[in-house]
Amino acid sequence: MLHLDAQWLTTVREESGVQWGEVATETVRITRQPVLYARFCRLNALLFSEACADDKEAALIEFIGDCDSADAQVIAAASNAAAYLQLLQPLLDMLRHEGGAVRPLAELAQMAGMGRYQLIRAFRAVTGMTPHAWQLNQRINLAREQLQRGADLAEVALRLGFADQSHFQRVFKAHAGTTPGRYRA
Repeated sequence: MLHLDAQWLTTVREESGVQWGEVATETVRITRQPVLYARFCRLNALLFSEACADDKEAALIEFIGDCDSADAQVIAAASNAAAYLQLLQPLLDMLRHEGGAVRPLAELAQMAGMGRYQLIRAFRAVTGMTPHAWQLNQRINLAREQLQRGADLAEVALRLGFADQSHFQRVFKAHAGTTPGRYRA
């Protein structure tokens, strides 16, 4: 799995001059091509190697360009995603505004005026994630921003509601593919 900064990916796609259309707004693409998977494995090895940042960026941009044009199954959003988005928009805005606050599923469902199961389905249709996964992803994205500004690891972990620095490090590494310390450097 490859997690990319959405703004960076948009910029790379815009630089190519190709009209991306639906590809630019999709949330998930899946391929079962062994050749593409082998390239991904080589890219992954390069990204986690001691190679210089310019070589890594060039390889990533080339891979993205090839994947965008390659045959892949697009996981389409549910047909009622627009209606769900309208219902969830105030909740999503509030969660973004609160930053790293974590709300339990029952509370989120009550705020949205839905049952827990309905909320999970609506969230998945709109964001591609469950409410918990979305909140965790939001916290990791906030952590990335704070780490880029040079914030202390322990402060970031505390501010974003992680149990301790070790918990923060495990979750961050699972999402970003590197430790918070290496990401900051």
